Amino acid sequence: MDETREDARPDYGAAAIERLLYGTDPTPRIVAVETAGSSGMRVYRREADGRVESAIEPFEPWLLLDREPEWPRLRGQYNAERLHGDAHYCWLIRFRNWSAFTTARGLLDDAGLAWEGFRAPVEQYLALSGRTLFKEMDYGDLVRLQLDIETSGLDPAAPDAAILLVTISSTRGDEAALGANGEDEATILAQLNNAIAAIDPDIIEGHNIYNFDLPYLQARAGALRIALGWGRDGSTLATGGDQRFKVLARSLPFVPHYAYGRHFLDTYQQIQRYDSAGTMTSYGLKEAIAALGLVREDRTFVRGDTIAAAFEADRERVVAYALDDIRDVGILSALTAPTEFYQAQMLPRSFQRVATGGSGGKINALFLRAYLAARQAVPRPAPPQPYPGGWSEVREIGIFRPIVKCDVESLYPAIMLTDRIGSASDELGVLLPLLRDLTTRRLHAKERARATRGEEQTVWQGLQSSFKVLINSFYGYLGFSQAIFNDFAAAERITLRGQELLKGIVAELERTGARPIEVDTDGVYFVPPNGVTGRAAEEDYVARIGAATLPRGINLAFDGRYAAMVSLKTKTYVLKEYDGALIMKGSSLRSRREEPYLRRFLNDAAELLIADSRDALRDLYFATARRLQAHELSPRDFGRWETITQKTFRSEANRRLAAVAQGQRIGERVIVYHRSDGALGLLDDWKNDEDVTYLLRRLREVAARFADLYDDAADFDHAFPPLVATSNLDAQQARTASKQLSLF
Repeated sequence: MDETREDARPDYGAAAIERLLYGTDPTPRIVAVETAGSSGMRVYRREADGRVESAIEPFEPWLLLDREPEWPRLRGQYNAERLHGDAHYCWLIRFRNWSAFTTARGLLDDAGLAWEGFRAPVEQYLALSGRTLFKEMDYGDLVRLQLDIETSGLDPAAPDAAILLVTISSTRGDEAALGANGEDEATILAQLNNAIAAIDPDIIEGHNIYNFDLPYLQARAGALRIALGWGRDGSTLATGGDQRFKVLARSLPFVPHYAYGRHFLDTYQQIQRYDSAGTMTSYGLKEAIAALGLVREDRTFVRGDTIAAAFEADRERVVAYALDDIRDVGILSALTAPTEFYQAQMLPRSFQRVATGGSGGKINALFLRAYLAARQAVPRPAPPQPYPGGWSEVREIGIFRPIVKCDVESLYPAIMLTDRIGSASDELGVLLPLLRDLTTRRLHAKERARATRGEEQTVWQGLQSSFKVLINSFYGYLGFSQAIFNDFAAAERITLRGQELLKGIVAELERTGARPIEVDTDGVYFVPPNGVTGRAAEEDYVARIGAATLPRGINLAFDGRYAAMVSLKTKTYVLKEYDGALIMKGSSLRSRREEPYLRRFLNDAAELLIADSRDALRDLYFATARRLQAHELSPRDFGRWETITQKTFRSEANRRLAAVAQGQRIGERVIVYHRSDGALGLLDDWKNDEDVTYLLRRLREVAARFADLYDDAADFDHAFPPLVATSNLDAQQARTASKQLSLF
C-alpha cells in the first residue's frame, strides 16, 4: 500500500489537531525542564510578572519494544503495557526510575534487541506528559542574555592566554563590559557568574559560542580553578559529546554545552538556517549583519588579530567594539530564532535541542508523541530504497533578458494533500491532517504578517516561518531512512507527480511564446513572451499558466522578476535585479571557500557579461593578473577560511592544512594562503611569499566557469590565456603569454 486516504482514517477535528500539534497538557509558560533525581523532573515556569518558579514533577522513563520483556533483575521496577494495533513496537515499558531504564537499555543492547523512543530524559518526559515549552508566550517574553569574549589569542592553553574582556547584555536592558577597568581573569569570571545569576536568563546566546566562547571560558576557568556555576540550581557549566549541526547540505561540527535550567543559542548556526536561499558568502558576525543591511552608523570596528594590542593602547575603543558585538548578537537572535521558539511550543524537546536538531527528527518527535498519547503501536523504519529526485535542467545557456520566475507553492506538500499521499504505516492517519492544518495555519500567519507592523508582525513572521519549515519537512521525512513512518514508494509517487506537473508548466510556457531557461524542482526561470511587459502583466501571465496546467489545490506563484540572467549549467546562474544587485547561484559561483579576489572577479565578470562588455572583461582578467604579479593585493584578498575538524588531522588530503593547524582547537576557523614553497601558511605569518603561479592558475580556472558562453575553446583562450608567473610581467607580455599549462 503506497497511499493513505484521509477518508479511511479517523476524523481529526480542531481540538484533536491542537493536541497533535501542541501536546495534551496546556500548562503555560514552561521555560525549562531538567532531571531532578532519578524519578523526578524539575519544571521551571516564568510567571507573567517575570519571576521564575519551579516544581518537581514525577517522571517515568520509558521505551517501546516489540515484545513483553522478561527482566528478573528488574522485577517490580517496570510496567509493561500492550499498545493498540499490530505495528512492530507494540509494548510501552515504563520504569520506576532512570537507573532501571539504563539497566534495561543495557540488557537490550547486550542482547542485540532494538527499541524505539527518546534517549534524553527531558524528551521522554515532555512526550509522555504531553507538555511543551513556552505555551502562551512570545519570543520577547523570554529573558535572553547575550555574551561575547575578547581574548589574547585563540588558544586558551597558550602560555600568554587570557580573557581580556567579557561583554554581556540582556533583553531586560542590562549591559556591562567585565574587565573594562583592567580586572584580572579571576575577577572577570566571578563577575560573570554573578551577572548570570542576577539576570537569570532563560537563554544564553552568542555568535560561534559553542566553538569558541564557551570552550575558552571553560578552559580558562579550569586553569584558574574557578567553577562556572551558571545553572539555575548553581551547578557548573557542562559539556556534551561532539555533534553535527545540519543545515541544507552542510553538516557542521560543534560541541554542545549545558547549563541546568537554561538553553544556549548560537547565532552562527541560526543565521545559516535563516539563509536558506544561500545568498550570504560569510556567516561571521560582522559579515552577516552587513549582508542583512543592519550595520549601525556608529558601529565600532577593530580587527580581530589586533584586539590584544588595541586593548592595551585604546581600551575604550575595544570595549565599544565588544559591546557592539553583543548588540549584533541580540539583533541576529531576534531575527533568526523565533522560528525555533515557535517550533519548541509544538515539539517535545528543549529549545536548545530544537535549535540544533534536524527536521526529520522533529517530525519523528511529533508523530511519536501522538502515537504515545493514543497508546498506538509504532512501526519500525522501512529499509532505504532509491527514488528519483526532482526535475532540474538548464534549457538554454547564455545571457537572457528580461527574466521572470514562477514557482509552484510548496510543491511536494501540495501534492501530498491534493493526491492524498501519506505514509502507509501511519495507522492513526495523523500525517495528512497535521500537514493540512500546518498549511492552513501558515497561510493565516502569512496574511497576518502582511497586515501588521512592528512587534506583532515579528510574531506572525516567526510563526509562519516555523510552520513553513515543518511543512517542507514532511516530504523529506517520507524518504528519510531514520524516519519511523518513512515510505519510499510514497516519496517516489510524489516526486514523479511533481515532475509531471512541472513538465506541463514548461510545455505551456513554450506554447504561449515564453522561453524557459532553467527548471529547478518546483520553479522555472523564463523569458516572457512578446507583449508581456511590466510586473502586472508578468503576474497575470503566470496566473494564466497556472490555471491552464495545475489542478485545484496546487498554485503557481509569481516568484520574482529580473533584468537579466547568465545561465551556465543546471543550478548555476547569475540573476541581475532591477535595482542592480546580483544574485549568484551555484557552488562554482559563490563558494565561501573561494579567495576574496576570485569572488570579486566572478562578480565583476558577471556584471560585464550582462553589459555585453567582453573586451572590458578581458582587460579585467589581465589587470587582476598584473596586480597578482606585482604583489599588490592585500594578503586577505588571497587568504581562504578553513574550519579545523577531526578530519584535518586524520586525512592525507589535509596534510598541508594539518601542518599549520597544530595547536588550533577543533571547530576554530583560520585563514590560510598558498606559499611559494608549496606549503600552506597562516595569514598572520605572511611574508610577501604568496604563490603567484597558483593564484594565476586559480584566476583562469575561475574564468573558465564562463567558458560555455564563448563560441569555442579558441575564443575562450583568446579572452583568458594561461599566464606565466614572472616577476616583471607587463601588460603586453601578459597579452602574449604562453598558453601551455605545463609552464606552471
